[in-house]
Amino acid sequence: MKRNNVTCSPRQNKKIAELDRKVTSQYQGYIPEAKKTYIDTVQLPKSAQEIQDFFEQYIVARRPCKINGVPSQGSGFPPFPVKELKPKSIAGFLPPDEILTVETKVDGGFGSGAKRVKMTFGQFMDKLMEGKERGLYLTTQYYEDDPNASQDTDEEERDQVLSDGDTDGGDSITFHDLHDDFDELQEANQDEDEQEDELEYEMRLRELYQPPLTNLVETLPERPEFLKCLIPQQINLWIGSSSGAAGEDEEWLKNFDARDPRLGLGRNTPGGGVSSGLHHDHADNLYIPVAGRKRFTLFAPSDAAKMYTVGNIRHVYPSGVIDYVSDDRAPLWRHLRDDGAIVAEVYKFLLEKNEDESGGVLDAEQKTRYEKVIDLDRRKQEQDQIATPAGLDPPSFSTVPPAVMHLDKVRDVKLRESIARASESKWPLFHDANRIVAELKPGDMLYLPTGWFHEVTSFGDNDPDAGGVHVAVNYWFTPPTGNTLNNVYDRQDRYWPRDYEVTKRALECARTASE
Repeated sequence: MKRNNVTCSPRQNKKIAELDRKVTSQYQGYIPEAKKTYIDTVQLPKSAQEIQDFFEQYIVARRPCKINGVPSQGSGFPPFPVKELKPKSIAGFLPPDEILTVETKVDGGFGSGAKRVKMTFGQFMDKLMEGKERGLYLTTQYYEDDPNASQDTDEEERDQVLSDGDTDGGDSITFHDLHDDFDELQEANQDEDEQEDELEYEMRLRELYQPPLTNLVETLPERPEFLKCLIPQQINLWIGSSSGAAGEDEEWLKNFDARDPRLGLGRNTPGGGVSSGLHHDHADNLYIPVAGRKRFTLFAPSDAAKMYTVGNIRHVYPSGVIDYVSDDRAPLWRHLRDDGAIVAEVYKFLLEKNEDESGGVLDAEQKTRYEKVIDLDRRKQEQDQIATPAGLDPPSFSTVPPAVMHLDKVRDVKLRESIARASESKWPLFHDANRIVAELKPGDMLYLPTGWFHEVTSFGDNDPDAGGVHVAVNYWFTPPTGNTLNNVYDRQDRYWPRDYEVTKRALECARTASE
């Protein structure tokens, strides 16, 4: 089945060129200087001055960088568990019987969550370590984004999972274990006015520490020391498998067809490895490879129009946050503001507080305006849940195939030239965009500000006993809008800092209860 049947006529390319000029003027961060720019590399910031310099030169400047080193400790926490998260040890470190949703390869790659299957973590790792399964990828466990999600209970869900390889979860922490701890803590000396609902705490922790990392709430820092100025949104585990062989079969290149919306190339990449597809996130990113290696190809938010996205771009904020038009190419899209917050959710929050966006008392006119936005958002979500086309990628994905970014890896010269001509005709502005290339291995980290487009090619570990498995952890942070360490989030309503207070109380509750 053809997916994202989006191609560009000369008229559409003209509209994209006009949008490109507008977008370029909106973004105020760093832009690569050359057609191919190599990533800036720094040592892990440790001293107060190094952290201040990093904040000014990369976070405020919205500039990606490669960091040599991995945090050895966080406030009161043990070192980042690099050894424990290696392919050979991870199934014994995290509970193998936890049920997860796992992406399957679609169109030659991963990234859109188009098709997922349920299995236990132990089953997943067994399949990868056998070295025969290259079509599975563990990614973010978004319940609402899982097209196969249902309202099953845990018992019903377990009946749907493959029965082979079920193992005991050992002494690992689960939220079922935390229930009694929460109750005991609530019976202690906390003020009733300060208590949050137990289920809210659990939800907050599970959103921040995505399964199966939920079991590391007590030991894994919610953010590294040098990024304590940023508000963490999620910590994710990424595990897949790839041979990484440069001479890997390129039979898929025979599907090349200049008339196809994706040239018949899908998300395959020449030279081995598996691709995420070119896309951007809506949060700042700290990416930490644990096993295997990664190749990042990056494009600035100022080149968003050149990326030929699935969605129609509405606005690119100075921070790099990209907002889309809510239409048939992004039917479930909810409008964002410059700090990545969903506008309707902010208005719900302010209505509860009886406040306006400047921190003042909400008047009748503003209240009516907020209610209209919230109602429109709700009704549109209800309608479009039903009408969303099958197989539609998120609006933040590019329609340009990963192979076009790596034509230098195509060995057949004539085929390479044919693909180049076809791609320059279909996506002419894409070839004008400056890029940054970054190669990452264990011991490195990548800081990537929000809105930066990135295609990630993953290569397996060279260890013959590791099954070609690659492992990474990433932190997502709320995009900053302020320019000083004392005022990183400078919105007067302080939506994100106040929202994070609930998460901080949940973390404190869980960690205190386990002592």
